[in-house]
Amino acid sequence: MKRPSKTAGELEASIKIQMEDICDLPTDITISVQPDGDTWKVVISEDATALDPSRRDMIFLIAEELRCEFDLKG
Repeated sequence: MKRPSKTAGELEASIKIQMEDICDLPTDITISVQPDGDTWKVVISEDATALDPSRRDMIFLIAEELRCEFDLKG
């Protein structure tokens, strides 16, 4: 069965909303969703080098959960 699709912007917003529910997300980072073969991946901006490793891991964990639920649209 095909999963529902969301745009990159919708997926990025979903990740940010879930992160805000868990902890403060620094405003100087950029989270982007990019196609990756038949699926998609999250890229965190290079200017986020000061991002706490546990927060970085949480972003990737949230993305993994969303990846299981949604395909990337367009």
